[in-house]
Amino acid sequence: MVRAAILAMLLATCAASARAAAVSAPTAAFKAGASSSGWIDFTPNKNLGIFLPVKINGRDAMAWLWGGPTSIDNSLAASIGLPSKTDAGSAVGGVEVQLGDLTLQNTKAKPDDLQALAYAKVIGRPVTFRLGEEVFNQVAVDIDFAHHRVAFLDPKAVVRPAGAVEAPLVELDGERVVPLSVDGAAPAQFELELGNTIGPLMVTPAYAQAHKLFEGHPTSKRLSGRYSETVVSVDHLDFAGVDFRKTPIAIIPDTELPPASIKGGVGLPLLAKFRLIIDYPHNRLYAVPNAAAVKTPLEKDRFGLVLGAKDNAFAVAFVSPGSPAEAAGFKKGDKISLIDGKPFDAWTRLAITEFNLADAGTRHVFTLPDGTRRQIKAVDFF
Repeated sequence: MVRAAILAMLLATCAASARAAAVSAPTAAFKAGASSSGWIDFTPNKNLGIFLPVKINGRDAMAWLWGGPTSIDNSLAASIGLPSKTDAGSAVGGVEVQLGDLTLQNTKAKPDDLQALAYAKVIGRPVTFRLGEEVFNQVAVDIDFAHHRVAFLDPKAVVRPAGAVEAPLVELDGERVVPLSVDGAAPAQFELELGNTIGPLMVTPAYAQAHKLFEGHPTSKRLSGRYSETVVSVDHLDFAGVDFRKTPIAIIPDTELPPASIKGGVGLPLLAKFRLIIDYPHNRLYAVPNAAAVKTPLEKDRFGLVLGAKDNAFAVAFVSPGSPAEAAGFKKGDKISLIDGKPFDAWTRLAITEFNLADAGTRHVFTLPDGTRRQIKAVDFF
C-alpha cells in the first residue's frame, strides 16, 4: 500500500507538472472566426527595419520585427510587473502580445535596454519591444513591403499567392536559411536576416574566395557598427527567381562568422523587393516579386562618407578607401559646418542615415569650420 501511495503521488505530481507546462506554453490565439491578425501598417523605410505598433500586456508599444530572440525594454518590463533584469540575461514569461486580431499568450522575452537603440531617434518613438522567433515559430508572417504592412496568419490557412515563388525555409545549425546563388554558382544556404538593414547580402570570406568574387571587381570598406567590412559588387545575385545585377555585398568579419554550413545572410534591402510569406511551421517561404521594385537597382554607397554628430555639427565617422569622399580629402574626425548651405539641425536623422545611398551623379557641397568648401559627386567606386 505504501508503494501504491507513492506511485499515486508521483503520478499526481507528473500530471500537475504537465498541466503547468501546458498553461505556461506559448500560444497563438486568433479572434473568434479569424485566421489572420489583419493588416498592420509598419514604418516604410527598409533601411531602418520593420517597426509596428503592438500592445504588450495591454500597453501600447512600438515593436521591431526581426528573426532573433524576443526581448522587452527594461522600463516596459518593470511597468507591467516583470523583472527588468534577470540572471544571466534569461528570458521571462508572462508576456502577452496583441497584434490586431492575434494574441500571443505566455510569450517569453528577455529584458534589455532597447531604448538605447538609435532607431528611436529616427522613427520618433521609443522602441520597447523586439518581436522575434517566438512569433515566427507559431504563425506565418505576411510582409507586404510595397504597401508597408504586415499580417500574422494561421499557418493552416496560408495559400500560395499568385505569382509567388516557393523556396525552402529550413532550420540549419539553429538558423533559418534560404537558397541563393551568386554569379551563377550553385545555390547555397544563406540566413534570412530581417534585422540586417545595412545591405542586401553578406557572405563569408571562405565563400567569397571559393567563388572568386573579388576577381575583376574593385573593393572598398564600409563601417558596420564597430566593424570595418570589405565590400564588392557582384555581377549577378539570384534570389526567388529574380536576377539582380551589380549588387553590392559585404564580407562577414572573421569574428562574426556563422556555422560553416551557412554562407552568409540575406538582408532587408533585398528582401524588401518582394512580398514575403514566412512560414516556419511548414518550412517554406513564398516570395512575390514587386514588379516595380525589382526593376530598380539596389541602393549602394556612392560617397563613402559616414556622418555622425558632435557639438551640434556634422562629424566624419568613417571614410571608405577609394571613395569620392577620400578623393576630396576627408578624414575620420573632420568636422563639417554646412552641407549644401544647411546646418546640422536642418537635416533629419533619416537623411543623415541614408546620406550615402545616392544616385550616381548626385552632388553635395560641404563647408568646413574654416569656410573651406568641398564638392563631392556620387559615383560607383566598388
